[in-house]
Amino acid sequence: MTPSQSSTAGDGTQMSLREFVGPSDSSAQPLSDIRVLVVEDDPGFRVAIEAALEDAGCELMVIDDGNEALRGLYSFRPDLVLLDIRLPGMNGLDLCASIRSMSDIPIIIFSALHDTGEKLIAFERGADDYVVKDTPMEELTARIAVALRHAGSSATASEVEESYSDEWMEINFTKFSVRVRGEDVDLTPTEYKILTLLVKRAGEPVPPQQLLRRVWGPEYDSEDLVKWHVGHLRRKIEVNPEKPKLVVTRRGFGYVYARPAA
Repeated sequence: MTPSQSSTAGDGTQMSLREFVGPSDSSAQPLSDIRVLVVEDDPGFRVAIEAALEDAGCELMVIDDGNEALRGLYSFRPDLVLLDIRLPGMNGLDLCASIRSMSDIPIIIFSALHDTGEKLIAFERGADDYVVKDTPMEELTARIAVALRHAGSSATASEVEESYSDEWMEINFTKFSVRVRGEDVDLTPTEYKILTLLVKRAGEPVPPQQLLRRVWGPEYDSEDLVKWHVGHLRRKIEVNPEKPKLVVTRRGFGYVYARPAA
């Protein structure tokens, strides 16, 4: 559909694609220039998305597994992510939260369900938009343009650091690996998420409730869950887990990664 063609708004009035997307903005990225990471395991729907976005001039990487999507985020460095909720490996909601913890890149989630509860969880996890799979491809293309315009000058995946290092620890965010004092450390996915969230905000207290939302999701409310996993993390990275120097507790504020002085 070209900008001169029209679509029907929710109240029955006719609306052009240009009106749906909004006025032109020289700072927005045209669709012909954007790189889109598509994470979808339904072959039929994947083909439809590829055809629509390639016709719009997008450059695509298509992945059908949630666990591989984070690697694609770093290798492809997209401008926007289209993400299905139900995926093999890491599910779409957890993947959305992981991406959002690292970047402000626009994320559009699509689902086969018209489920308000699921939609609210998606927004809580960091999605910018939620689209059901029976939405016309022309509208999906328009929503991509809207998401990119709203993102403005926000960071994309190309601005996400690939690694972190200090006098004590090295983290490779591309390989999801952690080394402490030169030795590889085997962390669980949950321990890794907690550590990276704290490291990316080194010196700043992160409240337990915020860790709960970012790592487990809004349906969890037990701070004991955070305390238990932080305890296990400390056993793997601290010299003396009973007197931690790296992941420390600021009572009344939260957990802090205390970056060692150079």
